[in-house]
Amino acid sequence: MEPTRRPGPELAVWPWSARVAVLLVPAVLLVLLVTLAITRSVSSWPSEHFQGWVLLAIIGLSLLPVILLLLQMLVTRGGTFKVAGLSLSFTQVSETVASSVRVTTLAENLGTTEDAPVNRSSLSSIIRALRRAHDSEVTVVDLRQGRTWWETRLFILVAGAARRDRPAAIAFIADRNGRPGSYVGWASPSRLLDMHTAAVPKFGEAYQRAVSKSAQWQIGTPPPLHQGPALSVKLPWNETLYLPPVDNETPDASFALELFLQQEFDMGTDDQRAYVGIQRLLELYEPVLMTDSVDVGADDRTWARMLASSPRRYFALTSAGAFKSLVPRDSLLAALVVRLVESGNRVTGAEGR
Repeated sequence: MEPTRRPGPELAVWPWSARVAVLLVPAVLLVLLVTLAITRSVSSWPSEHFQGWVLLAIIGLSLLPVILLLLQMLVTRGGTFKVAGLSLSFTQVSETVASSVRVTTLAENLGTTEDAPVNRSSLSSIIRALRRAHDSEVTVVDLRQGRTWWETRLFILVAGAARRDRPAAIAFIADRNGRPGSYVGWASPSRLLDMHTAAVPKFGEAYQRAVSKSAQWQIGTPPPLHQGPALSVKLPWNETLYLPPVDNETPDASFALELFLQQEFDMGTDDQRAYVGIQRLLELYEPVLMTDSVDVGADDRTWARMLASSPRRYFALTSAGAFKSLVPRDSLLAALVVRLVESGNRVTGAEGR
């Protein structure tokens, strides 16, 4: 019996029903796995080295009907799936996905208070804050009323994140119209770094010198292990390079770039206490900031329009203008696929009984 075609435009991405898409997933998976087994027995392909990638491709191909169904939904249905009376929407899934994203909020100038001296005594708090940021997928910088973050501290955070590609995104919030935590925008660290170095050339020069010293540290020869943590290395041209000292703490060589960058700022003559408020943030980063957002109460059509119109990696989730989290695009779509398959399995199981 031919599958029932769904109403819609002639050039439909997936012209059949959601049930057909769900039922095809295990069928396609079984066929591809049997084909793989026969191929391996006949020609010993693929080798064990590539077997994982082949299995991953098989899973992706088996999910293709559901993925096409998702795309068709974006085109024609405005965001909501219905499988045999079971409803599934972006709104149901977005907050669940957002809660799984590991987010760190940095509200205090990388841990350095406003009245703290700008010297090596503050480096330990910088490193502690950077460790928290490095362990997160998203770091939120709270500018508050514009007298919380020095621009040099923000640049250190951005530069280190861009160098490691961790966190993957930096989001900015601030006090707006008497509302703390208002969403301002987000961007990838690498794009923020490009904008910042272009806007402040002396920061770019300090960054390049810090990168050079960090690279030299990597190629240097550390002292014997029994002498404890390496605080210096011997360079191939017979010079010694020392990590910048940190009061009351051993310098962490994994953050050598940030330590050398702060050292470059320490050697400068300009005041390091230039604060970053919303206006300064926009002067530095506005061309690359993603400032649009989706409210937790938005309907499915709004989510569908957002996903269909932009390939960006994250979408900002807000509540009455206050930032809640960044929702990863891929995770949101994957969660929708999983829930749709689970719904289809429940329906199939109920029909079988």
